[in-house]
Amino acid sequence: MAPFDQVSAREVVSCPCGATLRFRSVVSALTERLLGDGSLLLNRMPPQKQFIGFGMSDAAVYGNLLEQTFSYTNTYYHKEPHLDITDPPAALLGKHDFIISSDVMEHVARPVDNAFRHLAELLKPGGVLVLTVPFATEGSTIEHFPELFEYKIVGEGADQQLINRTRDGREQCFDNLVFHGDDGATLEMRLFSRDDLIRLLQGAGFSDVRIHSRPIPSIGVIQIEPFSLPITAIKRR
Repeated sequence: MAPFDQVSAREVVSCPCGATLRFRSVVSALTERLLGDGSLLLNRMPPQKQFIGFGMSDAAVYGNLLEQTFSYTNTYYHKEPHLDITDPPAALLGKHDFIISSDVMEHVARPVDNAFRHLAELLKPGGVLVLTVPFATEGSTIEHFPELFEYKIVGEGADQQLINRTRDGREQCFDNLVFHGDDGATLEMRLFSRDDLIRLLQGAGFSDVRIHSRPIPSIGVIQIEPFSLPITAIKRR
């Protein structure tokens, strides 16, 4: 068993399998809303291939187990199987029992409400969205680049800048960029607020929005912070 400060840290690997608190929490939230039990372990479950779902650049440590358990596909923005949540294929709409979007929506270019609407459109009525994003518990969502239109990232490392041309032709320059993971591929576009996230989900066609804060020590889900918790929502029937 890893020390408590590791098990309860969102992004620290705290399991021999390579899982973090966020990864365990995502799976727990999914099984709670899809199967009614958030303490289930994927590696001990029989296949449930009747459930169709996909992830958005899910970590292999749990994506591989999801693929074994459900009719699940892990999708990517930069490689196959490709999915652009701002323009999903019409053939996929209304086909899924669940979607996992873990720390993705903060990187989607504005207007982000379109992407939330597409998440709902991809689900069957009654389908489950499992969402994680960094969020604050107070205030409003902060858009780092509120007039983003045509942009490019220039420079390297700490000297990277975002050059934007606004819709009315003005040029803007932003530095002190925040990347998650690999520089250049995962630029943080915004910091959500909790209340704005709930409004976005409800406006996109979701109901029964839940923030998962309940501790489940038996599977290493111990949330001690009130921010950036897993959220689930059900597509309205």
